[in-house]
Parts: sequence; C-alpha cells; structure tokens
Amino acid sequence: MKEFLKYTLATVVGLFITFVFLGILLFFTIMGLVSSAGKKTVKVKENSVLELRVDYDIPERTHMDFASIFNEEGANNLGLDNILAVIERARNDKKIKGIFLKTNISGTGYATMLEIRNALINFKKSGKFVYTIAPYYDERSYYLASVADSVFLERSGSVLFNGLTANIMFFKGALEKLGIEMQYVKVGAYKGAIESFTRSDLSPENRQQIMEYISDIYSTVVTSISESRRLDTASIYAAFNGFKLQTPEQARDFGLIDRLTYTDDVISVMKKKLKIKADGEINLVKAPAYAQQPASKSDENTKNKIAIIYAVGEIIDGEGNQSVIGSISMSKAIAKAREDKNVKAIVLRVNSPGGSSLASDAIAREIGLCKGKKPVIVSMGDVAASGGYYISALADSIIALPNTITGSIGVFGLFPNMHELLTNKMGLTFESVKTGQYSDFARVDQPLSETDRMYLQTMVNRIYDDFTGVVERGRKMDSLTVESLAQGRVWTAQQAKDKNLIDGFGGISDAIKIAAGMSKLKSYEIVEYPKIEDPFTQLFRQSSNEMMEKKISGDLGIMYSYYKALQTSIRTQGFQMRLPFELQIQ
Repeated sequence: MKEFLKYTLATVVGLFITFVFLGILLFFTIMGLVSSAGKKTVKVKENSVLELRVDYDIPERTHMDFASIFNEEGANNLGLDNILAVIERARNDKKIKGIFLKTNISGTGYATMLEIRNALINFKKSGKFVYTIAPYYDERSYYLASVADSVFLERSGSVLFNGLTANIMFFKGALEKLGIEMQYVKVGAYKGAIESFTRSDLSPENRQQIMEYISDIYSTVVTSISESRRLDTASIYAAFNGFKLQTPEQARDFGLIDRLTYTDDVISVMKKKLKIKADGEINLVKAPAYAQQPASKSDENTKNKIAIIYAVGEIIDGEGNQSVIGSISMSKAIAKAREDKNVKAIVLRVNSPGGSSLASDAIAREIGLCKGKKPVIVSMGDVAASGGYYISALADSIIALPNTITGSIGVFGLFPNMHELLTNKMGLTFESVKTGQYSDFARVDQPLSETDRMYLQTMVNRIYDDFTGVVERGRKMDSLTVESLAQGRVWTAQQAKDKNLIDGFGGISDAIKIAAGMSKLKSYEIVEYPKIEDPFTQLFRQSSNEMMEKKISGDLGIMYSYYKALQTSIRTQGFQMRLPFELQIQ
C-alpha cells in the first residue's frame, strides 16, 4: 500500500509539472504570436498591383483581435486609417502600378466611401490605374467603384439602382404590448429621437429634414458618378428613380458597367496593361499584408507630433472602447495630448451620433482647455451629430465630407412609465413611505406628475442652454443665429458649411495638413489616441458580454443593425444629446 501511494503521488506530481510546463510553453508561444502579429511583411516585386477589398463595414481604425494573430495576413479587415495609408503608400511606391478594387454589399457610410474615393482619385493622378469587379452593385458600392478606369461586374452578378431611402425603426407598438409608456421632455421641434418611442410614424418636421439631407447625399452620389463615367446627371436620376436598370445588361448598355466578366479575365486585362505575357503571373499584393510593411523613416529627426484622437461611437459615461466613446477614457486621451509638450496640434476624429449629455459636456470641456495652448482641428466622419457636434464645437477648425451628417443641436429626456407592465400584467403593487410630498419623484411604476415634468423640463432646458452656449462660443455666433440652426435640426455638411456650423470640406488627411499649418510644422510624427490594445490584452479584458456580442453579430449578419437599434432603445433613458433616430440610408 505504501509503495502504491508513493508511485501514485509521483505520477500526480509528474503530471502537474508536465501541465505547468506545457502551460508556460503555450503562454510564451501565444506571446510570441502576439508580438509578431502585424510584423509579417510581403515582398513587393516590380509590376505589382495592390488588391484592395472594400466589401465589409469599414471601421475607423484597424482592429486586430486575438483570432487574427493565427491568420496568415493578420487583420483581414482594414480600418479606414490603414486603407487611406496603403493607398497613399502605393501611390508613391514605384513598384505598385495599380489597384485591383473588390467591392460588394457594405453598410459603410457615404462619407467614409467618399474619403476612400478621393484617395483613389489622388492615386490615379500619379498615372496609375484602378480596375474594379464585384458580384453586386448598388448606389453605395457603385459610388466608390465608379472612380475606377474600368468597372467590371461578375457575369452572374446583379445590380440594384433605385435611389436612396432612409429607414427609421419605431418602438412604440412593441413597448405598448409590453405595457411600457415612454414619457419625455425635449427642446427642439426637430429632436425626433423621441418619435421612435412615442409615435408609429414620422412627424412632418422629421420627414422634411430627412428628405432634405438624403436628397443632398443622393445629389453628391449622382454628381460623382456623372463626372467619373461622363454621363448626363439628369439621365442618371431618371434611370435610378425610374428603376430602369434592373439587369446587368441594362447597366452595361447605359454606360455604368464596362464588361460582364470573371475575375480571371480582369487579371488578364491587368497583365496586358502591365505587358506581362498571358502565361506569366501578376504579383497581387493584398492590402492587409501591404499595410504591415514598415513605414519609411524620415531622414529628419523631429520631436514635433500631431495627435489624432479617435472619438468613435455612442457617447457614454465612464470608460469607452473601440466602438464607444467613454467620458473618462476620452477625457484622459485629450488631456494627455494637451499636456504633452511634443504634441503641437490635435486632430479630433469624430464619428458619433451622440449620447449622454453629461459625458458630452465633460469631453467638450477638455477640448476647451486646449484653447490658447495648441490648435484642435475636428475631422468629421459619417456622422458627428448632437453630442458628436457638442464635443466638436469648441475646436479651432471643423472640416467634414460633404455628405457627413451633423448638427442636431438639441436635448431630450426619456423616462419609462411601467405601471401597466408591473401592476396590470405582472400583478405587482407598490406603496411608498415618504418624508415629503415630492420624495417619490419619477417612479417607474407610475406616470410622471405635473411637478415631475416641470422639474425635468427645467433640467433639459438648462442642458440645452449649455449646448447652444458652447456653439455660440465655439462658432462665434450670436444666440439668435444659433437658435435658428438648433432645435434638434440635422444637416448634411454641405448645408452646415453654408450655415457656418463647419469651416470646410475634407477628410482626415486634410485635417492633419491644417493642423500642421496652424502649428507651422514642416515635419512631424503622427501619434494616435486612445491606444489600441494588443490581442492578448484584449482577450483578458474582454467580457463575456463582448464575446457574446461578436457571436450575435456573426449569426445575425445584416439583421444585426436591428438588434443594435433595440439595444440602443433600452439604453436611451435620462438626458440625451443623440441623433434623432437609428437611421439606415440604403
């Protein structure tokens, strides 16, 4: 028995040591993979072509998660930052002779598409070519594709050119079935976010403003296509609005498509362009691998820096992440850039529909503290509205793409009355013991009293006054002018420029040039905030909710946007500076 126990104990200890050793080995293997992720390079030969995919929802920044370190090319889906960088690098790379652009269905915003489009136009000015092919074109994907020298469609592909539509989801009917009434206070005739909870259709004011700005975006799209394809603008409007181009052949005969073909045929076209023999191989360099090429170092050492601070997503109180703007983390990032003596200017990249009024004010304060210390230039993405405009207003200069959605200077508050659900449906009853007449303020089990409403309206009026006051100071306008532009009204940047809500048009690269000019910098280094965590750190910080969110996103596909809208509806309580609705432009 004694010998048995001795050998058993030795076996257990041996297994334990083995598992510990294997665990340590696995840990260092993973750490090695993490440290090498993003460092893989690709050999760029003479007569190379950059293969660029734009067939997914493009984020502002490239985000490499833990799974991507096991992928041969690292992060497959580049963010806008890397897409613009690889196009610019390829423009100056003598070995890259052209770009092979692949598009498809995408939910990417029109302003982001325009920023990539402008980069491709600039690329072509170097004398290099752009060819594109896709299995499907709609207005959004074709808007980008039309910049190419030749536009191809897969022979079995399809087209859908039928104009733009804005889809707004209303929750009132669903909430009524649950026994929930959403009560509100607001400032602004156009602050339509509450309509998703209090109506089943659009108010005339909302319908008017939506029609105006999708028409503005539509005009930009049609005009750009007209210029690129040398087609009459009126004929494009007539074809799209009349739904006359329903087949690939009709789109080809109209002049939108050059050829119905296959990818290997496009490869052959590029070979001929590059004078490569038919049986030779063309060197296609995939954009994610090209993005990982080490950047060329400047000969001139400089301590001068321009900080790019990314404010992307909904604005919330507390900490943020890649897709959410947190008041604490964003304020820290701005303060760090402001206090760094080597940072001479700040570019705030805003792509946000707004959110918490308290968080927006905290972030705007940090921007205000930069005044007189270093210039702040705002670069607006697809949307910089409500809270997104609030955090932008105090900047020294604001630029946007013509089809950016901005404005929405207004405030609202939503407060649920769950009496029907809790008492009539669930059978719950409540009784309170209070020290004063108003101690049971804004209870969820009963409607708001007149006193409750007066208090809440006073609060929302005060927040609105703060908002308009920030706009008055930042844009140097009088109160009457700001009031005429406020009221929760949403504008495209094209409209906002005419009304002095922004200073000019351009993308993030233009904002950097403006920042360098204001700081009188000839050479500088770019630093980005907040810092993106490495995949290993993300894995340990990632909550079960975030992992579940990724799983749901993958499972739902294009239906995920509706799920996110429902999530937002649950969070939209209290005082908000938010875009008036969950808007989808298709």
